[in-house]
Parts: sequence; C-alpha cells; structure tokens
Amino acid sequence: MMFLGTIVSAVGAYLFQVIGGRALGAEAFAPVSVMWTVLFLGFTVFLLPVEQMVIRRLVLAQGRPRPLAGATGSIVAVIGGATAIAVGFAVFAKESMLAGEAGFVPVAGVMFICYGVFALGRGYLAGSHRYFEYGLVVALDAIGKVLGAAVVALAGWGPVALSWALILSPIVVFAVRPFRSAPPTSRVGEQAPDSELRFIAGFLVANAASQTVLAAGPLVVGALGASSAAISVFFVTTTLFRGPMSASYNLIARVLPAATRRAASGDDAVLDRWAWRILFGGLVIGVAVGLVGALLGPLVVGVLYGSEFTPDPWLAGFAAGGVIAGMAGLATTQILVARGDTGRMAAVWLGALAVAGITIAVTSVDPSLRVAFAFCMGESVALIGLSAAALVPRPQME
Repeated sequence: MMFLGTIVSAVGAYLFQVIGGRALGAEAFAPVSVMWTVLFLGFTVFLLPVEQMVIRRLVLAQGRPRPLAGATGSIVAVIGGATAIAVGFAVFAKESMLAGEAGFVPVAGVMFICYGVFALGRGYLAGSHRYFEYGLVVALDAIGKVLGAAVVALAGWGPVALSWALILSPIVVFAVRPFRSAPPTSRVGEQAPDSELRFIAGFLVANAASQTVLAAGPLVVGALGASSAAISVFFVTTTLFRGPMSASYNLIARVLPAATRRAASGDDAVLDRWAWRILFGGLVIGVAVGLVGALLGPLVVGVLYGSEFTPDPWLAGFAAGGVIAGMAGLATTQILVARGDTGRMAAVWLGALAVAGITIAVTSVDPSLRVAFAFCMGESVALIGLSAAALVPRPQME
C-alpha cells in the first residue's frame, strides 16, 4: 500500500501541475510554482526531520506511554519557525515573485500548520508499523490535490485558489486516526534524554542545505534575472524529473524502521554493504538516465505541459541525472539517520551546497542551464560524501 500510495502521489503531483499549468498558462502559473517550491522546501527541510524523528523514537521505544515526551517543544518550534519563514517570504516576495497577490500571505500562514500535522501523523503511522494507513493517507492527499485543482480550473478562480487546493489536502490524515495508541512491543533500544536536540539540529542543517540544492532552483533562476516564463519552464521540468524522488520520501518511512533496528543491534556490516551498492548504483544509473533525459525530456515536457514549456535538452539531462544521484543519496541518508549521525549529514550537505554555489558563480551560460548543472554537481558530490560518512568507523549507537 505504501508503494501504491507513492505511485498515486507522483501521478497526482503531475496532474496537479498539468491541470494548473494548462488552466493558468506559464505566466499566471509562476506564483503557484513559487509557492509549491516554498512548500516543498519547508516540508523537506523542517517537517521531514520531524517525521523521521518521530519514527525513530517510536521504533526505539515501542510501548512507552508518551514516546514524544521532551520533544514536543522542539516540534512546535520547528513548525512555528517554518510558518514564520513562509509568511515572511510571502510578504517580501509578493511583488517580485507572487504577482502582487496579497492572498498568498494567508496561504503561507496555514500551509505548514496543515503539513506539520500531516508529518506528525505519518510519523506515528510508520513508527507504529501501520504502513497500510500510511500509504492510504499519502494517496488520499494526492487525490485531494487533483480534485481541488480540477475544481479551481473549471471555476476559473485563479492562482491563489489553486494554492489553497495545494495546502488543504493534508487534513485527510485524520481519517485514519494516526495518534491512537499503538500496541506495545519489545523495545530495541533507548535514547539518551538530551540526544534529540543534537539529532534534530543536525538534521535541520543537513536538510536545509540538501533541499536548497534540490528544490530552490526556480527561486535562484528568478534571482538571476530569468523571465516568469523561464521560471515556469525550469519549475515544470525539474519537478517532472524530481517526481520519483519527491514520492520516495513516502517510501523511506518504510526503510527507516528496519535500518534503525539494525543500527541499534550493531549490525554495521549489512548497513555498510547497503552504502557501497547505493553509491555505485547511483553513479552509474545517474549517468545513463541523464543521457536519456537529454534525448527525450524536452519531448515529454512539451507533450505534457504544452510547447511553451519545452526545455533545453541539457536542462532536462542535468535534471534527470541529478535526481538519480539525489535518490541514491536519500537512501544512504537513512543509514545515517538510523545511527543518529545527523552531524555528519550536515557537514556533507554544507559542502555540496558550496559546490553548487561555486558552480553557479563560475559558469556564465543561460540562468536555467547554470542552475541545472549546479544541481547535478551538488547531488553527485553529496552522494559521494554521504557514502563516505556512512562507511567511516563510528562509535556505538546510544
């Protein structure tokens, strides 16, 4: 069911963008693409670490009456911080990136509250091994987005209404009662009471850097002076190829509990084998997919979104190859998260972000191509660095 939910999520994301893009056109869809980017960045930077922290805590201490005791303040602070940043961005970028629409400000204010509850609910579901319900709410969320986009398109309500359709769908998580008590099981380990702050801090820094490399492209392209149409082309192209990676965030919730149990039991040999295989597979497949993306990507994007969205072949190729490296890096990240080594994750991703920034600074081609190449470089460097971090000797997990 988790795999089915992931497929529905990926298809739903494509349909939402296709419906919205065709209904609004490249110019009017640009603010929605910006809000989607802000949502994606905020969810993966702030809320995904919260979800994985919840999963890890429930796996390590099954049967504890209050598995999040001592962490609620951090969770509220993270969600509140994400909300404040989103609102500040909407106010600051209203004229430059949001077509002067003040209606995007309340959208930003509600967005991370809805998705914060969604992340907490998914964390409880995966940590309690309720994988069927996890996959179900992922699918229902995607279906809700598509239905909302269809209603907005038919009614002709415009970009702000389309953004509301984007952010309200997560409330479907309540349909499965995610926070009900899980049956007690044997514990596989215990955490030190003060370890959670270090864990979440390292995770936030790592995800801030990684998601800047992965998803901030449309914002950077705009800052480099590209037109609204060019921003939309970059957004739909990178999001199209990024779809499998975005959807894979739903599947890592199935991988993390198993990796956490192996790390807690000291089964490092198996985890190291995983890291080697992921590294070589990611690099080889990434090159192959990048070449295929350059050949077929422009045609696919043009067919789905219309000829005005057709990208340069190199843009499509770098986007496709970089996503494969990113997916491999995401898989390796689960080993580090399971071990609680988020500090090493942070160091690697800060280095990868620096490489991406230098790449943009030293190249002088079209803004979209510069950012796509920087994305591919950053993801490839991160994959190598994360693999090295997972393979170096480490102390025993607490």
